Amino acid sequence: MNNSLKKLQAEREAMLPPELEDRISQHVGTLSLFSNVIEVFVPNALQVVVQLVGGEDLPCLKKASRSAAGTKMDWRTPPEPSLPSPI
Repeated sequence: MNNSLKKLQAEREAMLPPELEDRISQHVGTLSLFSNVIEVFVPNALQVVVQLVGGEDLPCLKKASRSAAGTKMDWRTPPEPSLPSPI
């Protein structure tokens, strides 16, 4: 049993051009390539802009500094209190 919505959907799908799927696939591939290019080049472009303006290197864009900035924790030593102790 087909209801009216399924009939309407089948009629609309029959009206679509057959090359539509190929065009959509090409657009998705182009956007995927563009996102990869952005992921590679935008951080470096931001770093260049900051250096041109006269700022220092952005620490958030350096992968090596992120791993080196982590503190070494040792389970044998208690952590230092971040707040002063109440009197």
